[in-house]
Amino acid sequence: MDVKYAVPALDRAHAVLGLLSEEPYQWKLSDLSRELGISKSTLYSLLQTMERLQWINRDSNETYAIGKSVGDFGSAYFRQFDLIEEFRRLAKPVMRRLQESIQLARLDGSDVLYLAKVEAPSPVQMVSGPGVRVPAHSTGLGKSLMSDMSAEQVRLLLPEEQLPKRTAHTIDNREQFIRELEQVHLDGYALDEQEGVMGFCCVSAPIRRRNEIVAAVSCSLPLYNWETGKAEALREIRSLAAELSSR
Repeated sequence: MDVKYAVPALDRAHAVLGLLSEEPYQWKLSDLSRELGISKSTLYSLLQTMERLQWINRDSNETYAIGKSVGDFGSAYFRQFDLIEEFRRLAKPVMRRLQESIQLARLDGSDVLYLAKVEAPSPVQMVSGPGVRVPAHSTGLGKSLMSDMSAEQVRLLLPEEQLPKRTAHTIDNREQFIRELEQVHLDGYALDEQEGVMGFCCVSAPIRRRNEIVAAVSCSLPLYNWETGKAEALREIRSLAAELSSR
């Protein structure tokens, strides 16, 4: 990963959490400062902020341990594996009805990260599967995953006005992409017409938990099936996303 955009304060916070996870309520400010080579003044402000965010707790002896928020993050991390199992179970009948592959993905930085795929027996397949990453702006999944973001959040995530093209149909202008996301937010679904892979189109819808988008599902159709299959695929994918959101 490019360290050019690294945030030193987050690196320091990560180091603090690493120590506290190994030895809770053993480290005071002065101990952490000495062990991590961080000045006491810098560390004091960092610890105050981490305590306010409930990343860490401080006891009456002025020692620290991991806090509630970190536990919540950990629970959320493992819940995604429950989501994968639910997706596999619920997506299978959708795949059988559509005879097209169904994907589950989440946002990882400015990329879509594929988590799972229920593969159709069709001989024509788009190459995707767990662990594959693609730029979010070039996919229906990415549009769904980013559809709740404000324009400013999108600009922070995509700092360049010119976006890389994957095909001749990829949206390569950031402001145009922002307008596209606004429409996806209103519609509740996203379309990708050969924007990520030539010869394939996609319908996608977001999965929400506690009113936040945590993942998205999609169905990819070869171009020759797009006009006849788009409406049914959209109904099925929106229904699947709604069912996974309600769990």
